[in-house]
Amino acid sequence: MIAVLLLSATSFAQTYSNANLNGTYSFQFGSPETYSWSKTFTCPTNSSVTYTASAALTGQNVGFGTATFDGNGNVSLSITSIGNENQTASANTMSVTWNSSCQIVSVNDGHVVYLAASTKTQTGIYSIKSNGTGTMSETGSSQSQTLLLAATTGGLSTTVLVTNPQVNGKNIGTGIAVHQ
Repeated sequence: MIAVLLLSATSFAQTYSNANLNGTYSFQFGSPETYSWSKTFTCPTNSSVTYTASAALTGQNVGFGTATFDGNGNVSLSITSIGNENQTASANTMSVTWNSSCQIVSVNDGHVVYLAASTKTQTGIYSIKSNGTGTMSETGSSQSQTLLLAATTGGLSTTVLVTNPQVNGKNIGTGIAVHQ
């Protein structure tokens, strides 16, 4: 019985290649982000007294759009990004209250201000190994993503799991792409 199960499992094994990624996929990818900002304040009655306030917050940076794979290792992307910090505007939400002796009475750390959503188009390359794992990198970027072909129908992968390479032993960004 065990031999029959092993034979059945082996017969369903698939060998993957770049050809399994072909066509347009909708994707969403998110990664944690630490937003930080600071601003130096000068006491209005004594310009030699300054104070630098700083603040930080953890949030989420999200990219979504379409990726068109050609089946030969080339990809073109249209990516909309949201959740990117505007450091200058965030710093401008901070304030310091001084007393008449130029001592700090209170500090308002302010809040994060986000940039407007932005869309860009980009090209890149990808490579799929025979086990269904692979990598993708955008032209001009030093980062790459790890791909895992998760569902295949008729030789075409319909679902792709996406992660950033590990940092300190942890994947810090994850996403999914689904064939349209």
